[in-house]
Amino acid sequence: MKKITVLILGLLILSGCGLYTDIEAQVEQTTPKITLKSAPDTKIKTSRTDFEWNGATASAEYPAPQDFLNYQTIVQVKNMEKVQIVVQEKVKLGIMEATHLSDMMLSMIPESGEDVTEIPLKDLESGTWQFQVPPKAGKYMYILKEYYGMGFDIGYYVTYYFGLEVTE
Repeated sequence: MKKITVLILGLLILSGCGLYTDIEAQVEQTTPKITLKSAPDTKIKTSRTDFEWNGATASAEYPAPQDFLNYQTIVQVKNMEKVQIVVQEKVKLGIMEATHLSDMMLSMIPESGEDVTEIPLKDLESGTWQFQVPPKAGKYMYILKEYYGMGFDIGYYVTYYFGLEVTE
């Protein structure tokens, strides 16, 4: 009888290994750490908008750049500054299951809200990316989308936004 009980408990534990019911904790693992290359202690605060994760979906409307940039604490940067983004390359989905970063997209919107521009990211090393701020002074809102998945199965994404004020 004890062997049957141990066997049933073992099967229950193994079948639950891939399950991770706290989706919010999983998504939290994807939060990027954004700093300036010249001042790595300067943290640039991100806000999360939408995500699709383990069957859960949260949709959000992006704020207008004017609204976001006027009501948030925006980090001032010089127009020659480079910004570094550090993201998790591997995110746990459960005790024995994980997914890997497969792609990232960064878009920039000036305060006027016109001319959304895709920004090329330079992959420095595993999990660290870098981009150059625009040479023109002004306030800019950035939208960072992280895609996670294995192979061609990109079933997970999380979107963040943050702002910078470029000075000359």
